[in-house]
Amino acid sequence: MRFRNFFTKLINVLLLAGVLFYYQSVAVQRAEAVEANRAAVAEAEAYNDAIRLENEAAERAARGETEPEPEPDAGLYVDGVYEGEGTGYGGVIRVRVTVSGGAVTDIEVTEHGGEDPAYYMLAEAVVDNAIAAQSADVDGASGATFSSAGLRQAIAQALEQAVR
Repeated sequence: MRFRNFFTKLINVLLLAGVLFYYQSVAVQRAEAVEANRAAVAEAEAYNDAIRLENEAAERAARGETEPEPEPDAGLYVDGVYEGEGTGYGGVIRVRVTVSGGAVTDIEVTEHGGEDPAYYMLAEAVVDNAIAAQSADVDGASGATFSSAGLRQAIAQALEQAVR
């Protein structure tokens, strides 16, 4: 009877471990699929923007208008490299933000060791969105609330140092 109880508990623990492992692999696959979809959408948006700009230029040329001169823009930020940190689900998240020409050109996450890989992969979209928005005021990633909040906090801290 003792051994039967032991083996029943052992099988239950093994089944639970299997279910958890399966759940983790599904979460990683989902994160990879979401990232692939984001890349496809970004590519389509870039293509659409290029077509729109070409169409606008053709319409101006048909009307006999010249290309408008771009206004000199100092940008929102002072050029340089700035660092910031925030608190994610697994601890400290550190970023290095590069500003060139008055605009954010790169955001590098230098530390995120405590974050769960599946959720962190979802939260990485915050970086691309912050570069596109030139601000840390972007939406968080669904399913990675704490990790994306930590990334936004770190980016915001870095950008506070860069404000003109």
